Amino acid sequence: MLTKVQNSKGFTLIELLIVVAIIGILAAVAIPQFSAYRIKAFNSAAAADLKNAKTSEESLYSDNQTYGSTESVILANATGTGGTGNVLVGPLAPATTVAGACISGTTAALAKVGVGFGISNGVILAANSSGTAALPGVAYNIVAKHSAGTRIYGAESASTAIVFVDSPAWAGKAMSANTGAPSTGFVNTPTAVIQTPVGTAGSGTAPYDTWTAM
Repeated sequence: MLTKVQNSKGFTLIELLIVVAIIGILAAVAIPQFSAYRIKAFNSAAAADLKNAKTSEESLYSDNQTYGSTESVILANATGTGGTGNVLVGPLAPATTVAGACISGTTAALAKVGVGFGISNGVILAANSSGTAALPGVAYNIVAKHSAGTRIYGAESASTAIVFVDSPAWAGKAMSANTGAPSTGFVNTPTAVIQTPVGTAGSGTAPYDTWTAM
């Protein structure tokens, strides 16, 4: 009687090691690229919100001859006090989400005016206005950052340029209230001098201290 022998086939250890090595190489290449794309998307969201805020400022001035500051209230409750604006945070940003958001100011006749404003997920933004009692809102600056991004974007009434500072150490860091800077110690916002230093304390990758035009 003949015995039928079946050949058992499988992968050898060397073949398995080769496959694991290839997967490891692909992962080593793909994961950093994916992370870079995510950071770029986060930064783009902050830049887009800042551009929208700048458009809102110019619209407010066109209609009312005054610039405004951000307020974390619905437009109907805006005070129009100007000056240092509230830091607005979008959904999922590392702070309590505001009930509403607007940019508001006061005209020379002391009328309160403003425009409603939306913030993207994770974006933190503040707009500050300056002026006198007779001319309350003659200038403004705006700063924005995505909480998971690496760039702070800035804009001002004196220029059409959008500027930024960048540090890999800022990923995951929020902006401090009323400073337009990360919570790691940066204190200055863009002014009439577009190359205003923002400081290097806490960046870990100094000197990231000069605004650069996009």
